Amino acid sequence: MSTSSSPIPTALVAPIIDAYVEGIRPAFPFILILTIFGTLLVPLLFLLLALSTPYMRRRPIFILNLVSVSIGIISSALGTHIAIRDILSPFTHFNLAEDQIYSCLELWKAWGAETILLVRIAAVFPRSRLPLLLAFPITLKAARAGFYIVFDVKWVELLAKTRNEYSVLPSLPRYILKAILVLELVDNSYVSCLFLWRLHQQRQTSLLGIQTDERINPSKQSFNKKLQDIFWITSTNFVFPLIFLLAELIAVCDGRAAVLIASLHEVNLYIIIICTVFATVWSSTTSFTEAISKGDTIVSLKPVIFRVEGTMDTTSVPPHPDGPEDNSKSASRGETI
Repeated sequence: MSTSSSPIPTALVAPIIDAYVEGIRPAFPFILILTIFGTLLVPLLFLLLALSTPYMRRRPIFILNLVSVSIGIISSALGTHIAIRDILSPFTHFNLAEDQIYSCLELWKAWGAETILLVRIAAVFPRSRLPLLLAFPITLKAARAGFYIVFDVKWVELLAKTRNEYSVLPSLPRYILKAILVLELVDNSYVSCLFLWRLHQQRQTSLLGIQTDERINPSKQSFNKKLQDIFWITSTNFVFPLIFLLAELIAVCDGRAAVLIASLHEVNLYIIIICTVFATVWSSTTSFTEAISKGDTIVSLKPVIFRVEGTMDTTSVPPHPDGPEDNSKSASRGETI
């Protein structure tokens, strides 16, 4: 005797399918964002390593760039894995440890790139002025770190109860997000504007030296061209993250969907890392081009550096006729972009 099973009524199936679709819908934009930017970071990592020299690999900025790119790649891979897991198994295979690691990487992912901004400030200002100049951004970063810790604790607490990342997002306190975004906006704006102002000051001094010098000095003109290029690259590094920060802050204050806010935040983090690494790759490419034009070997390449003397502006001092002696007296410290 055969038995036939009756089909499940459509009225019962439709709500289940709709609930499943709504549950996995937020994962798709995150998969796209993480996959695209994670893929972009891989060639940047190879460029960073290929165009660097043993001298550059010992510099703090190269190390910070390497850490930022590595964390970005790991974070994108782990985030994509979690998003795909939520689509394929939304009710099983939940791993709280994976989500905790991912949330920590997301919160601190861009701090390597932001630290590079502080290193740039230390490179272009005299040491005697650094405590006064860096006290404000360091205080802001300490306050941001405190809010990050509170945010992470709240995130893990809610995630352990709901076991779903996308249902946790709307439950997070908005005042913490607003405080983090405002502090980050003020912090990055202060450091970037300070660095741009110093570059503009150095460029004006260099232009004045070129105009008052009777003979044509190619090395001084080349230095002024580098300052101009660095100024525009740094401006780009500041403007694009600023646009995303403002958009994210407006979305939070306007009460927009938490998924939209998280997507903007994700894109902004990768924009910060990519722009900062691009500046370092550009300096390496510039040094490579100059070395080829002069017939130097790759081993002898040096990165673009800022030379700052405590009491004198070295950009206005004409080069010594003997050549090498001038380089040895230029400045006591320098730093890569």
